Amino acid sequence: MTRSTARVACSFAARAVLLFGIACSKHASSGTTPVLSFQTDETRPHFGAVIVAPLDPSSLAALERQHLPADKWQEILVVHAEKTTGLAMLGSYVVSRDTLRFEPHFPPIRGTSYIAQYNGAAFNARTGATGFSRELSMMWGRGYPSGTPTTSIVEVYPTTDSVPMNLLRMYVQFSAPMTVGDGVEKHVRLIDERGAVVDNAFLIAAGGQELWDGEHTRLTIFFDPGRIKRDLTPHETLGLPLQAGRAYSLVIDSTMHDAQGLPLVRGYTKKFRVGPIDRSLPRAEDWRVVAPTAGTLDPVTVDLPEPLDHALLARMLTVTRSVAGVETTVAGRGATSERDRRWTFTPSAPWPASTCVIKIDTELEDLAGNNMRHLFDVMPGDSAARGVEGAVVRIPFTPRSATGRGTSS
Repeated sequence: MTRSTARVACSFAARAVLLFGIACSKHASSGTTPVLSFQTDETRPHFGAVIVAPLDPSSLAALERQHLPADKWQEILVVHAEKTTGLAMLGSYVVSRDTLRFEPHFPPIRGTSYIAQYNGAAFNARTGATGFSRELSMMWGRGYPSGTPTTSIVEVYPTTDSVPMNLLRMYVQFSAPMTVGDGVEKHVRLIDERGAVVDNAFLIAAGGQELWDGEHTRLTIFFDPGRIKRDLTPHETLGLPLQAGRAYSLVIDSTMHDAQGLPLVRGYTKKFRVGPIDRSLPRAEDWRVVAPTAGTLDPVTVDLPEPLDHALLARMLTVTRSVAGVETTVAGRGATSERDRRWTFTPSAPWPASTCVIKIDTELEDLAGNNMRHLFDVMPGDSAARGVEGAVVRIPFTPRSATGRGTSS
């Protein structure tokens, strides 16, 4: 054998060994039973993720290159929350070497069971692999911690003792962030004066979505608009949830959970009576503005003829002034009081002795959802349905001089 022939033989043998090793490795990987698991450690990344491993790395890489839509990924690996009646959870699919991981878009909810299912046959059909072809299934539930409750309900809005028959919404303010997706409908109910639960009083959004502010400390509860609007079927068949002249209680159980998974310190009951239907527009010309004194940090005060929506009143009024011909927002803090019949604004710097303006977003609503532009419940030909035009109403005022001179509306 020549030296050249020997080199070729050795090279061929080396390649054969390498190919044999790869084949054995792939055979071993394809012959390995993968394990399906949840990442249940809250201190580590990807809490609540679902993991399938080991899988053949080359098959996984090929699968990743296909850029599958969500419904095709779900044929291979799908996760359901037990409460969602078959709807797949939303999330992202991540490939890392021999591991397939599903990362949910939202963290797992305490008290909820999650079911993960991996389909080996679907994986093989999509990648051409020949290994494990059965199904794996696993259930995991995120439990509640033990500890002393510290979170309570601070207030329920509106705080008035009487509300219109067509009241649109109520707000529940908590002292600390709450668990989102805890199933508000299980913990909140409307009770009439006979002690009976008013069925179907509240709006349940699609998918049971709850309406929280960004800090998860204020919950919005909508009365079913379908029962309030006169041209909708629920109104005709069920009528309004609230009836004029009757008394009701909004009852919130202590079983609601805060963001730490602990129940409330105690439950809460908001009692109120119901007055007539309100189908009138809030009008700025009915407001009374009391100007502050120039050079002070005294607030400008706006007294209202009726209570307005608490959350909207707190954020839909601003104060501006003209500086070198440019409208500039005055820095400061707005606040509501007198059961949302008063709005005050305290500036961060002393008031100038020049005209300022209160700017009102015309989407500002009263308790029945009527805003400055139109009624919430409108029937054809309703002449009182339209209000002001434009996005903003302006109320000018001039801070008073120290001698008491100045203007307010």
